[in-house]
Amino acid sequence: MVLFIEVLNGPHQGSRFQIADGHKIGRNRGDIPLDDEKISAEHAIFELDNKGQFVLIDLDSSNGIILSNRRVKRVAMMPGVTFRLGRTDFKVQTVETPQAKEFARVRSWRENLVEKLPIDWAQNKMVEGRGLPFSPTLKLHFVRGIQADETLHLGYGPRTAGANSLDIDLHDPEAPDLAFQIIPGDGLAQIKNLCKGKLSLNNKPLETETLQDGDLIRIGGTLIKVTYI
Repeated sequence: MVLFIEVLNGPHQGSRFQIADGHKIGRNRGDIPLDDEKISAEHAIFELDNKGQFVLIDLDSSNGIILSNRRVKRVAMMPGVTFRLGRTDFKVQTVETPQAKEFARVRSWRENLVEKLPIDWAQNKMVEGRGLPFSPTLKLHFVRGIQADETLHLGYGPRTAGANSLDIDLHDPEAPDLAFQIIPGDGLAQIKNLCKGKLSLNNKPLETETLQDGDLIRIGGTLIKVTYI
C-alpha cells in the first residue's frame, strides 16, 4: 500500500501527493509546493517514527497543523485522517502499489477554475448579470474564526461565499458549500441568504437584506464585518 495526501480545497483541489520520508510541504517550494499565503515557506515535513508509521511534523510554522480544530505539533498519517495547513485541507488516502502512479496527480488552479465556473467565464466572456460594480466599494473583514484578520475588497459582483466557492472561500467547518451572495445595488449592496438556518446578520436571521456600514455577518464561528470605503 502507498500513502497519499489529497488536497480538498483551494487552488490545488484534487491534487494527490505521495508521502515519502523527508518530503517537505511549503509555500511554493519544497517537495510539495502549495500556493497558499498562510502556509510557511517550509511548513511541515514527513518522517517515519520508530514504529515505521509516517507522521507529519510542524517545522515551527506560523500557523501550524490544525487537526479537529486544534493546533498540533504532529499528526499520524492514518488513512481517512483530515488536517489543515494554512487555508488548505488535506485527507490521507491509501492505494495499492500498482495503481500508485496512476493515482498521483497535480492539478493547476486553472484546471479547477475552468471546472467550477460557468463555461462563458472559462472563455473569458462575462456572464449576463455579472460584473456590476459595488459603489461604494465593499470591504469584508474577518474579525473572528479560522480566517481572522483576513480582508477582502469587493469591487464588482455578485459575489458568492461558501466552503465550495472559488469566489469567497469560507474555511469555517460549519460553512455550507454555498452560504451567501452579495449583490450590487443602487448604492448599498444586498446580502442574500443561500443556507437557511446557518447565517445571521447582526445576530438576526435573514433572507435578503441591505448591508449597512458596520454590519456583522455570522456563519458558524466566523464573524465578518462589513465596511464601505
